[in-house]
Amino acid sequence: MGRPNKSEEKRHQILDAFERIILKDGFAKASQRKIAQEADMNQPMIHHYFAGSEEMLDALLNRVMQRYQEALDDFVASHEQPNLESLIEFVCSEKFHRISRQNEVFFALIGQGGHQDSVFQKMSDVYHEFHNTIVGMLRQGGLNEPDRVGYMLMCFIIGHDWAKKLGFGEQRNQDMTKNLINLASMATVN
Repeated sequence: MGRPNKSEEKRHQILDAFERIILKDGFAKASQRKIAQEADMNQPMIHHYFAGSEEMLDALLNRVMQRYQEALDDFVASHEQPNLESLIEFVCSEKFHRISRQNEVFFALIGQGGHQDSVFQKMSDVYHEFHNTIVGMLRQGGLNEPDRVGYMLMCFIIGHDWAKKLGFGEQRNQDMTKNLINLASMATVN
């Protein structure tokens, strides 16, 4: 893969600053002035690369989804026939948790709440896209009730990431992985 061009680098620099401001001050206080200061550039440069806050948020959420999608694509590529157990082990792995830490801004946006309907809808769309990807994998693996199990996995992923962030021990995470595999297999038996 080649080096990103200057325009892409500037957009990344702005999005990195946007993420830091959201994490530090919250989405509601992420003004373009603050973002420009954080990105070490002048405010008109922000407008040059992003038409407005809406476009910047879209780009940020696309970045979040792209990180998850790339991780899931790598998982699928490394498994001949992904099954529920391997998928659970993957979403509970340190590798996947690193992706979630990169996407900490998404969890911060959810936790901050009080968003306009359009912002909430955009976050919901990211969640649904990720959920649909997981359900598709479960369907492909021939699992019974892939929608129900996919939803359970999404809830577990979110809870697991928060538990890891709060410092629950790795042994507890491994135990939860085994328990989830057992519960999921019981829920999918005809």
